Amino acid sequence: MTTTGIWKRFIDKTARRPEGRWAVKKYANPTGHYLSFKKIMETLCLNGEDAYCEIGCGGGRLLGMVMPKVKTGAAVDHSNAMVELSVKNNRRYVEEGTLEIVQGKAEQLPWENEKFTACASANMFFFVETPETMLAEVWRVLKPGGRFSMVTLDNSLLGKIIFGWLFQLKTYSNTEMTSMFRSAGFSGIHVKSARGLLQVCYGEKALRS
Repeated sequence: MTTTGIWKRFIDKTARRPEGRWAVKKYANPTGHYLSFKKIMETLCLNGEDAYCEIGCGGGRLLGMVMPKVKTGAAVDHSNAMVELSVKNNRRYVEEGTLEIVQGKAEQLPWENEKFTACASANMFFFVETPETMLAEVWRVLKPGGRFSMVTLDNSLLGKIIFGWLFQLKTYSNTEMTSMFRSAGFSGIHVKSARGLLQVCYGEKALRS
């Protein structure tokens, strides 16, 4: 296997589709993600009537912050190890029937149209092969008036060097991201760069006239 192939396999096992003992330990308490979680919580302003959906839930720590504030929750991750860890970390809500966690794809969400009032995604969009499809799927499962908050990596020069070149992750300028949100059907769009080389994105599904 080439050096590039070895590096790609390492990224796959530790971040893109985490598996193994080390990955489970890392995502049990992903300290590097808590700033992203904070941004999402601040942006969504969740309440007790919200039906929440998380795309790429990882070990479920953001879910643990969200569930005490919402009526119901659902989450998807394409790593079976992360689904199991997320269930373990949120067992109370799973057992009482207010939280569903499933294995699946961000580009093919396993829920019906207009099921949720709030959706979120933290630190996974840079792995998505067809980002336009994922955004369209999020729009589909949101109720009219629903909100979507996403944090991903910033497209600054430093971000491009570290994440784009070294880690081969996909990053987008604020203008590109705004355009993708608009093409997916979102309105009330806000995309901005934040500290920690983060990009904070927000959009709404317009109410029907």
